[in-house]
Amino acid sequence: MATKVAAHYISEKISKVRWLPEKLQQSERFVTGSWDMNNNFVRLWRLQSNPYAQNVDHTPRCNDKVSIEGDVTGLEFVTDDILAVSSADGHLSLLNVQRAVEEDQIQRTARSERLHEFKCSGTSAPCTAVAVYGTDIATVGEDGCVNVLSANNLKQVKRSIEADSMSLLAVNFVSQQQLVTANRMGVIRMFDTRIASETQPKIAFMVACQDAKSCNFVSCMATHPMQQHILICGSEEGSITVWDLRNLEYPASYLSAHNSPITDIGFHNQDPSKLFSSAESGEVWMWSENKTHIDPNQQDGKSAWLSGDRVRALVNVDGVLSNIRKPINSFDVHGTRLLCGSDSEAVYIVDDIL
Repeated sequence: MATKVAAHYISEKISKVRWLPEKLQQSERFVTGSWDMNNNFVRLWRLQSNPYAQNVDHTPRCNDKVSIEGDVTGLEFVTDDILAVSSADGHLSLLNVQRAVEEDQIQRTARSERLHEFKCSGTSAPCTAVAVYGTDIATVGEDGCVNVLSANNLKQVKRSIEADSMSLLAVNFVSQQQLVTANRMGVIRMFDTRIASETQPKIAFMVACQDAKSCNFVSCMATHPMQQHILICGSEEGSITVWDLRNLEYPASYLSAHNSPITDIGFHNQDPSKLFSSAESGEVWMWSENKTHIDPNQQDGKSAWLSGDRVRALVNVDGVLSNIRKPINSFDVHGTRLLCGSDSEAVYIVDDIL
């Protein structure tokens, strides 16, 4: 796989990265969120041609920034211009991106009340993850609660669910009414956002583990863009568990993958046959469905990820990044470009990944 990798040092540990949505062209803008700094920011970047840099077509330039209270723990676009930001102080913010010919701008337009707090002490609990479906925004935190809000009014919580007795680490929408959460013990639960906590159906299942006696927590989750009943879970031990949410008796597939905890996982939105995963060891892999081994008469539209033990033969793995020596905390892919944020205080842009 002939790719070009460019590292751009920005003097901030990066917890989250996202390309700005573009429908008809390759995105030239992206946002980053920092963590573990004295002052944390969400920054808006734009790729610009640099005739003085060798072997690099474009160099990112920071156009604007917004100061965030606490570490940035989640970045998700609600619309092409509205960005939802969760932070370690237990709040949710909305930022508005204004594109311009010369200097783009980003500014905060709304901030929620404290969404997560520890009941015993009354102190704020970190918000650990955020998910978006339409204008609905879901947050989870170390207090074990799920909060669903509307992007049109952050001051009012549409639904608050006491989901778990321990920290929640990941959340994902399956549909507008259903979402899944994962806790620090590897238990995944499914909730209906229309129902109060007391009457929620008890739907729970465990992530798979190499050692049945060990605890293996889910560090990240993603659903298939076209088949949202396919749930992919990255774990502490570096393995990938695939669930078919229509059949929760057992995992659809299990893969031993990285040698360190998986930090992020997700499909390519324009080409769902590609899955990407990043790890604390400083590597990013691309998993591609092997079309030559799939019998179209037998598959009947079934994804290779639901093939059980045969999944290894149906999926190819390519190393996109390696030997970074610091965790790759987040990535995003748009078109033929992969964007990665790392604890090495750098962003990595990989061209021609497809």
